[in-house]
Amino acid sequence: MNRWLFLFILIPFTLFGEGLDFTELWKQIEENSSERKAKYLLWKAGEIARDRSDRHFLPRVYTDLRSFQTNDPALNFLGKLGQRSATDSDFSTASTRVRPGNFLDQNNQPHTGLNSDSINLIAKDNLNYPGSNIYSRGTLGVDLPLYEGGSSTAMASMMEKRSAGLKHEWLFIRDREFAQAGFYYRSVQSLREFKNRLETIHKIEARFQSNYSLRNKGNPVGYSGFLALKSLKNQIKVYNNTVDLQITDYLNTLQILSNLTNTDLNFKEIELDPFLEQYFPLNSEYERSQVINAQLKYAEVDKLKSDVEMSKFLPKIGVYSEAYAYQGSRNFANAYQAGVYVQMNLYSPKEIGSVEEAKLNAEASFKLIQEKAKAEELHLTTLKIKERSQRENLDLLRETYRFQEEQVSNIQKLFQSGAASAIQFAEVLNRTLEVSKYLMESEIAYLQTRTEISLYTKKDNSNE
Repeated sequence: MNRWLFLFILIPFTLFGEGLDFTELWKQIEENSSERKAKYLLWKAGEIARDRSDRHFLPRVYTDLRSFQTNDPALNFLGKLGQRSATDSDFSTASTRVRPGNFLDQNNQPHTGLNSDSINLIAKDNLNYPGSNIYSRGTLGVDLPLYEGGSSTAMASMMEKRSAGLKHEWLFIRDREFAQAGFYYRSVQSLREFKNRLETIHKIEARFQSNYSLRNKGNPVGYSGFLALKSLKNQIKVYNNTVDLQITDYLNTLQILSNLTNTDLNFKEIELDPFLEQYFPLNSEYERSQVINAQLKYAEVDKLKSDVEMSKFLPKIGVYSEAYAYQGSRNFANAYQAGVYVQMNLYSPKEIGSVEEAKLNAEASFKLIQEKAKAEELHLTTLKIKERSQRENLDLLRETYRFQEEQVSNIQKLFQSGAASAIQFAEVLNRTLEVSKYLMESEIAYLQTRTEISLYTKKDNSNE
């Protein structure tokens, strides 16, 4: 029982002690990236828009159902016709009731008294004053476009290009965040390794001062060494404070990207070269960045706009059919109509020149992208030259630092034998400190270059 309890307690500490490798960190960043999620949703929305536009050749089926009450003469008359129940009285107007015959009786003599005929002369007529009536009308229609001047086809292609452009933007965010995460992840280790080297130098300096008394101003040589070591100690503190701030900045950035706590950001150590070979391998073949790919797709959208503008000058042809049903107080009836329609702008001053304008805008977009692609390729060439120089400098600095470590060991022996002074010892430590700083800065600069190169070269599936 106690043994199993001990194992359960030990396992979390063991896993925590292993540290977080970069692949695990990248998975967290992928799941947490709000910018990438937003672009992904826009891409998916673009795919839906593309699928909708692809269905432009299908017929449109529509319906219109309405029930209304009206005293409008025209609507009432059409409602009665729609019921196929119009009568003669519906055509009654004031002009028909003032005909001479209305003033004569059956003997063809003028009326001498009031009767139904003469009283009707002052009543409102049925056609102009039909009263308020209730009608119901239903419509079912089909509209099938046969030719739309190529506008629907062009719009479908535009939606497809736009969706592809959004996908490239999403991929660019992925590549950029992958490069940023890799830079911050490994830079933290380089900074911590620099802190360890600072601590080693500080221990040597502190041990040296504890064993030898150099504060006596009467001994100018010894006192000069004391001042040099004091200055070295202060410089170590400055470097420590600066590095701590930089580490905090990088960890805070990774914390925002991954939504992990500072406790979780306990990285697994890995040497710089194996890290770069695994996640950012060098590839000599240039590949356009996803930004350029996205802009190319948007330029293709601009090119298709000229086809849309041209369609405004071409006819639109289609067939249609509608069925109607009317219901009122008199009857229920139906009707239909079916036919072909042709629509075309014969003259539209506002549209003149729109096709040429769209073509020029598209050509300008392509020219700008060509220029950006050339600049990208040139930038990659510069980065590769920079990478080779930084690689050589890094190897030299690593070798120099090993020499300095050996020099520190030798200078301590020389000082103990009296062959070297305290100021010489301090100079060696100071030189070691500076080489250690250059080594850290060189590692971070080289890491920056390698991660940036990955944005413009062919990639494997390491960041998929």
